[in-house]
Amino acid sequence: MTFESKNWNSLPDESRFWCFSARYPFDDGKDDFLKNALNELCSSWKAHGQPIKAGFRVVEKRVIAICADESSAIASGCSIDSRMNLLKKINLELKVDIFDRFHIHVRENSSSKWSSISLKTAKTMKSGEFLNTVANMKGDWNPISKIKGSWLCP
Repeated sequence: MTFESKNWNSLPDESRFWCFSARYPFDDGKDDFLKNALNELCSSWKAHGQPIKAGFRVVEKRVIAICADESSAIASGCSIDSRMNLLKKINLELKVDIFDRFHIHVRENSSSKWSSISLKTAKTMKSGEFLNTVANMKGDWNPISKIKGSWLCP
């Protein structure tokens, strides 16, 4: 399952980027909740009273990417904190941990199932694919990446 906000493709590649990965896939019955909660999170985002144009993308029922176009308003500390508080509520409802940064999802190829392994173990792999959660901005992000030649295995 992959879905995104209606404005995801219209947000500039320079948009600021955050990514969260759940150890286990989101339950099928939570799709509507997740779409609605992320739409609310993005549409209500403001910094110092100014709206921030933001969007989201969910990949493989495990990864939530959020980006913010900061051309009209910068996502400041308080506005980012408020987004994190909403993400914590989403996390509780989904009953998965999207804040654990010590695991990564890998698979041998596109027809294989995803496995969750430790980041330390993933860094020893020489082939396969992984769900990438690292990028500085939206345009740098490739959600499903080859392990070889990536930051995991340069």
